[in-house]
Amino acid sequence: MTWIVMTSSASMPASCKGRYRYIGLVKLTPDYAASGMFPLMISDRAQGVAKVERLGPYHVGETERGAYQKALKEATSLVAKRNREMLDGQ
Repeated sequence: MTWIVMTSSASMPASCKGRYRYIGLVKLTPDYAASGMFPLMISDRAQGVAKVERLGPYHVGETERGAYQKALKEATSLVAKRNREMLDGQ
């Protein structure tokens, strides 16, 4: 099984200014990982998904110092670490 990072837009009330996005750490089923396919949504109900950890919503700023950019970088490194641990465990 493989972990990937997915993002989606977040709907917020009109009182929240700006754009917001969710980040999802998604664990793929072995058949999806082997075929190179990706799920269509960040959900446990999506085809090919074994587990989901949903983060956010984060405000999308214009610089790398924004909350979304920082969280995306952290999620990417976490997924890389989990995939390395799974390979080492085999």
